[in-house]
Amino acid sequence: MYHQRVYGVVYGILHHVEDSQEVSQQVWVKVWKKLDAFKSESGFFTWLYRIASNASLDFIRRRARIKESLLEDGVEAFADAQPERPASVVSRPDREMEREEVREVFAKAVQELTPEHRAAITLREVEGLSYEEIAKALGCRKGTVMSRIFYARRQLQERLKDLL
Repeated sequence: MYHQRVYGVVYGILHHVEDSQEVSQQVWVKVWKKLDAFKSESGFFTWLYRIASNASLDFIRRRARIKESLLEDGVEAFADAQPERPASVVSRPDREMEREEVREVFAKAVQELTPEHRAAITLREVEGLSYEEIAKALGCRKGTVMSRIFYARRQLQERLKDLL
């Protein structure tokens, strides 16, 4: 019932298909183990999103530590593969190329945000959560969420100004 939404949150933070699938699976294992800890003080979605966003941020931190240790050992880091996109039903090559360029620039701009900003903007703009729900999901104050979203939007606007 909630799988797509959890995957959407995770993918919105990680922007990598295989990593998002792996982390989503980890989220469901954590939910299963911690189900008895759920309190009805907040909504189930909020609790679930908090687990998903925290698992995603933990994954990013873990990956950063692994890359650091690989680089220290003299091994080159590699770039993540781009997610596959479904083909358009009615495709014009020129428009498809423009759309793909915009998608790539936008995805790169989102990836350049800090994990905290990326999580906040994804929960707000993709999942449509309120500031209060995001604050509960991320374990911070509403003002912090508002600030993160403001700065994320500003950074995205700055990076995407040439597209407008």
